[in-house]
Amino acid sequence: MHSKSNFLSLVDDAVEKLQKGPFHVNLGNSYPVAVIGDIHGFYDVFEAFQNLIDEYSVKKVVFLGDYVDRGYEGVEVLESILNFYLSEGDKVVMLRGNHEDLRMNRVYGFYGELVSKLGSKAAPHIGILYSNLPLSASNKNAFFVHGGVPCVDCINVEKALKISYVAGLKRGRDHIADKVVFQMLWNDPDGSIEWFEVNSVRGGGSYYYGRRAWTNFLNENGLDFIIRGHEVVDGILIWRDDGRYVSKVKNREVMYYDYVYHNVITLFSSRYHLGRAGSLILFKDEMEFFEL
Repeated sequence: MHSKSNFLSLVDDAVEKLQKGPFHVNLGNSYPVAVIGDIHGFYDVFEAFQNLIDEYSVKKVVFLGDYVDRGYEGVEVLESILNFYLSEGDKVVMLRGNHEDLRMNRVYGFYGELVSKLGSKAAPHIGILYSNLPLSASNKNAFFVHGGVPCVDCINVEKALKISYVAGLKRGRDHIADKVVFQMLWNDPDGSIEWFEVNSVRGGGSYYYGRRAWTNFLNENGLDFIIRGHEVVDGILIWRDDGRYVSKVKNREVMYYDYVYHNVITLFSSRYHLGRAGSLILFKDEMEFFEL
């Protein structure tokens, strides 16, 4: 564990690097791509994921957000990921999750952990880091996001988010109050509905997005499937575009891209809820699921 001054310098260096990039990251055409969902303060999950990255000579790495809260090693997880991010050029993408918010941290534990380990003066540095994290990423096939598809116009539900909107967001303020940004962090998929419904479980302006909503979004942006985190599942759950879902994906199971075409894949990687911690590696024409 670094000293307080070293940790805060690390955070500030990451902010400086983040500020030079967009809020939507284009990963290009590099494979393999490794993806991990919510970690929630469990360092051993990050450690297992890093071993997987090394084993498969991964070219790009996407973290789907929710690095902290619930577990007791949020500072250590964040420190390790930031070190990784700073040392690997443009290899690593750290997306923002709904728990990258100091208000959430006060409720779910990380704020107390942060103050106890580093003091209250660390919080503003972390808040600035959160506000500069990218919101989404994509390559030629996949859209990566923490929550998912927003209801851009809930009267004209066929109006789909264009990725250019996210890419065009400006630095200098926290965009979490933007309803589109908020929903990208908070919304959940539900293949039993067509468009959007209010998410009464999450509350506060969040929605469920249905099969027509996510298919419309993918078609609008020329993409094939969505990979997101945010939701507690047993490692992985796949919503199909016909309203069915797949939940019993085996460790090291390979799925070709035509199998997941127009699907939403939820990837959950925390041990807090006592299920499997999952990860994916995307190759040129297929993906493989790994338990961590």
